[in-house]
Amino acid sequence: MVYFDNNATTPLDPLAEQAWLEASRDFWHNPSSPYRAGARAHNKLEEARERLARMLDCQPEALVFNSGATEGNNTLFQYFQRTQPDSQVVVSAIEHPCVLDAARACFPNKCDVLGVNAQGVVDLDGLETHLRAGRVSLVSVMAANNETGVIEPWPAIIKLCRRYQVPVHLDAAQWIGKRTAAGMGKADFITGCAHKFGGPKGVGFLKLNEDYGDFHCFIGGGQEAGHRPGTENLPGILSMVAILEEREKRMEETATEWIVGRQVFEHTLKQAIPGMRIVSEKADRLSNTSSLIMPKFPSPRWVAQLDKLGYAISTGSACSTGKEGGSHVMVALGLSGEETKRVVRVSAGWRTSPEEWKGLASAFLKAWEKLKGEASPASVITL
Repeated sequence: MVYFDNNATTPLDPLAEQAWLEASRDFWHNPSSPYRAGARAHNKLEEARERLARMLDCQPEALVFNSGATEGNNTLFQYFQRTQPDSQVVVSAIEHPCVLDAARACFPNKCDVLGVNAQGVVDLDGLETHLRAGRVSLVSVMAANNETGVIEPWPAIIKLCRRYQVPVHLDAAQWIGKRTAAGMGKADFITGCAHKFGGPKGVGFLKLNEDYGDFHCFIGGGQEAGHRPGTENLPGILSMVAILEEREKRMEETATEWIVGRQVFEHTLKQAIPGMRIVSEKADRLSNTSSLIMPKFPSPRWVAQLDKLGYAISTGSACSTGKEGGSHVMVALGLSGEETKRVVRVSAGWRTSPEEWKGLASAFLKAWEKLKGEASPASVITL
């Protein structure tokens, strides 16, 4: 099976696996324990914190290790609910469900949704209108979209919010490992997770602004400077940092390979499949990501055909699978309800070759012919 669903999750990279195995063998002790083995584990934990801080351009003490971006996003909104319950929060219309749903649950009547243009880029003028109102306690915008790959102007968002003295949260789950993390530390809050860039599942981090030293997500322990009680997952943390360092070293090389492969893939499909459209084609996108509005047939049928041909793709966000209606991201971009039912997403990984992109294009063409041959009135969406 050739895997093209890396925005959902990635296979554990051999380097990350090796780092995890070594840590599980040599540093399995509790980092909070008072004896020498515990102290060695603690030193490794703080060394990992320093290594991650260098990549993000922030202070080590600003970093809290946790189970991943979903935990970080939820606990951040819960914190603001506890400390500033009467304020407003602003989130973009294309956020991941773990941001949108958490914001709406914590601020049911005080969550303002920021619109995007037809390419999926947030409306900066609209954001400033919200900020001028003076009631906003937090702005939350993803650095890169998980479904379309669209890059959001997060440096400009940080600059704008700073002018109004409003903190910014970046959900960087899709950005980190695909684009350089340098400079992200300027955001007040950042959330990320290892399994999006070749690390293990169940480990991630939250970057905190130093002014929010009273932040805590759980009760019952002093780990992570009291911000996040619970014994730290040291093997997972060391694995995450090791693979991210490797991603940062090879960032330019990998991006170039992705761009070449994706260009050939998208050009081939545009030429051969009438009516196929590329979502956010004119926007700056993650080089590994392509969302497509396919003609005639609903996306599950395309996914099934590609699966039979040995290629794993998706219909969009894995966290939205099973929900009724089309993707909220596609609706925010202006797609009709019928169009959202024909969207598929492909997302390459760090070991995806240009030849595999070409193979995926050929598989799409075979699936197109197969679907047309099997077509019946009930299986075709009327255009």
